[in-house]
Amino acid sequence: MNLQHFEHLLAVIDTGSFSRAAERLHLTQPALSRSIQAMEDELGGALIDRAGKRKGLTPLGALVASRARRVTIEVSEMKRSAALLADLAVGAVRLALGSAPTAVLALPLLRHVAETYPRLKVQLVGGPAEQQLAALRDRAVDAMVVHKRLLPPADDLDVRLLPEMRIGFVCRRDHPLCGANAVSLSRLRDYPLAASGIGLSREAAQSLDAYFGKAMHISDAVRFQSDEAWCLLELVRSSDAIFLGAVETARTLIDARELVELRMPKPLRLTSQFAFITLEGVTEAPALEIVHAFCAEHMRDR
Repeated sequence: MNLQHFEHLLAVIDTGSFSRAAERLHLTQPALSRSIQAMEDELGGALIDRAGKRKGLTPLGALVASRARRVTIEVSEMKRSAALLADLAVGAVRLALGSAPTAVLALPLLRHVAETYPRLKVQLVGGPAEQQLAALRDRAVDAMVVHKRLLPPADDLDVRLLPEMRIGFVCRRDHPLCGANAVSLSRLRDYPLAASGIGLSREAAQSLDAYFGKAMHISDAVRFQSDEAWCLLELVRSSDAIFLGAVETARTLIDARELVELRMPKPLRLTSQFAFITLEGVTEAPALEIVHAFCAEHMRDR
């Protein structure tokens, strides 16, 4: 037996007839019948129940068909993998990003690909985590980067956690609190907080209330909230609002000396962690590993 025999058997099963299978395979019906007969002779039993108009499987045929289908899928994946490996930096990567990953990764990733892999195409996709997960399962995107707490338990996902990132308070460079040795609770409450999605998670709120004491009521202190981190950072850059979220989200503006991280009386010891998610068992383009390595390098504190 060979792979061609398997393809012939599966064509008969899928179409339900020798004539339609022969037409699909561009064979004569006698040639297809001889191919199936050769398999039956080698295995010592009938594979196709030839009674009736629609051809069904014998018990032996069902066993052989199940394994034949697995073999053809594996061969197809092997060919796809070989084609992908033939050229590492050619192809397309479709990456779904959450709000904070967009702020940290989007521009640096596009710049890195443009400078280093000029033939690689990159498509970045936003939207709610549930929508991104549906797109991943529909193969509309190749991978997604979201906060780990947004992931439901699922056996079909390959989840690779990225490094933890510090959560802190960030303000504009000439903010009244900028330069203070340590920002007290009473002074912090004088200004509106702008929190990214993780900034108001239950775990983060409990930790911050424990850090400052019950008088903080962090949820009440937050006046502005958005899943779009860039919007909050622009607000902070142009007002007295203070950003609460992963400090690396503001890294570009911090490096440009437009924003600064406030000094707190003691370390917050509060972190945010994201994950790089792909579908389990799906052959990945080698270019996707380039993207994963970039995400792991940049979704971390500097």
